[in-house]
Amino acid sequence: MQAGNSLSYPGPPNPLCIDRRVKHGIPIADWGRAEFGVIREIFEHRSSRVIAAGRIALAVLFALWISVDPDQPVRGGGLVYGLLALYLAYALALFAIAWGNWWWDYRLTIPSFLGDSAMFLASLYCTEGGQADFVSSYFAFFSFMTVSAAMRWNWRITLATAAGLCLLYLATGLFLHPGDFDDVLAKYARRGSYMVMLSLLVTWFTLQRAAPMVGRFSLVPAAQGVSPYEAALAYAMKASGATGAALAWESTEEPGCTLYLAGAIDPGLRHVPPGVIDLEADSDPMLFDRGLRRALRLLPGGGFAANRQSPGPALAGYLGTPSGLSFPIAGTTGMGQIILTGIAGLCRDHLELGHVLAREIGHGIDEEEIASLARETAAMRLRGNIARDLHDSVAQSLAGAGYRLAALRRQAEAGKDISGDLEAVSLSLRGEQANLREIIERLRNDEVSPGTRNLGSELERLTNALARHWGVRLNYEDSGEALIVPAWLAFEIQQLVREGVANAMRHGEAGTIWVRTARRERNIELTIADDGKGFPQGAETRMPRSLAERVGALGGTIRVASVTGDTKVEIELPVGGLK
Repeated sequence: MQAGNSLSYPGPPNPLCIDRRVKHGIPIADWGRAEFGVIREIFEHRSSRVIAAGRIALAVLFALWISVDPDQPVRGGGLVYGLLALYLAYALALFAIAWGNWWWDYRLTIPSFLGDSAMFLASLYCTEGGQADFVSSYFAFFSFMTVSAAMRWNWRITLATAAGLCLLYLATGLFLHPGDFDDVLAKYARRGSYMVMLSLLVTWFTLQRAAPMVGRFSLVPAAQGVSPYEAALAYAMKASGATGAALAWESTEEPGCTLYLAGAIDPGLRHVPPGVIDLEADSDPMLFDRGLRRALRLLPGGGFAANRQSPGPALAGYLGTPSGLSFPIAGTTGMGQIILTGIAGLCRDHLELGHVLAREIGHGIDEEEIASLARETAAMRLRGNIARDLHDSVAQSLAGAGYRLAALRRQAEAGKDISGDLEAVSLSLRGEQANLREIIERLRNDEVSPGTRNLGSELERLTNALARHWGVRLNYEDSGEALIVPAWLAFEIQQLVREGVANAMRHGEAGTIWVRTARRERNIELTIADDGKGFPQGAETRMPRSLAERVGALGGTIRVASVTGDTKVEIELPVGGLK
């Protein structure tokens, strides 16, 4: 294994550290579901084992029923039992290969299929005839071989296999009974039609379940501190039964790749410089054995390709992993590769499993990226809202208090009584404190204020408080029509008024301010006007930043018209369902 900086994960050991200890051969996690759990561990995603076990069962049952039937065998005598013994030994040998050698299991696929076909014809030759029709074994062999073809290849080869077996069945019957052409044709055609119908059903239901069934890849909640890549390793290990896993991920935005390791592959995290691991070189799911330089790849069309001189995937070479399953991952923000090791009974079915896992993990990583982007966008929007609320309320209130206190200090220096004015400033600050508490409560609840408000009543109270706070003549005018709006919108409009009044006082030095509201179909029009000095010359088109940001967030429009003695800020806000 090449050297690299190894970092331990800060999060909890689960789900990366998967406990696969066993007790009496049974995983502790499945203890209590013993029998079913063991059978599932042995045969799930391992069709080669199922086919091999079925072959042994057929051989044993065929020998049993021939031995107890006094009319069998019709032909061959004692040689039939020798043939059955040879076939049983052949079946046991293939089972041993299917149990522990994925390479030879794949290489012997066609020879084993031809051997089963030969046994099908031999059984027909040795048992056809006699007092009773010994046909159940033919249907059993036929079903076994049709299912085998469906699990190994595609539907075309499966139907071709069924058609070929039916023709061989008919040809063998005509060979055994050459003088009874019409009777044989009728009898064997009848049986052949059953076989054809059975082959269609078997092909359909087998291919419908051809893709491995795996659970959906669900990301770990962000609060647990487990990255989506770590969660992907745990998911792949659990689905495949692997004891070790590695994921190399290369982002489209950053050079190099990041390695996430779990289980038996030295758990930790590494950063690999660009050009060290070529992830694009291995674009297909692959079973590999680097010691024997063998690899079996799943092609995009569903076929397989065996390579006798393969160095294995680049990631396995970097990690020094001798054998296992490798599959690529494609995402919108990058690409990656996963290697799984320690899978018991590794076979070509795991290539399809890897393909399904890659699809699930790729979708999960994309979903996490989308969710992360949404969280970042929401956080930015929240920060902007908080900044605007603090600017339009707290900052402007403090500025207004400072403005009033500076004026009072000058009055005090002139010997005037300011006790009443101080009390007014104190009341104004308490009102602003209540407003600040409302903002804090909105942030804590993280929800939109319920209910509706009468906008005119709300603004009348607000303008009276702002007039006292800033010590200015502030007139509120409405159209005489009650404007009932959602509570959250009433709050936003009040914040706009606060900011507009503060701007008129601090920058325009206004003596009188007018606030007007009116209904424009399904919109609300808010106007803030003053008699101050207005905007600097040539700055009429420069919108007040805080007002423009808030109006833009609400989907409204803002217009500014300014000359000395007459400045207007006109805001129009859309309101769905305005009453």
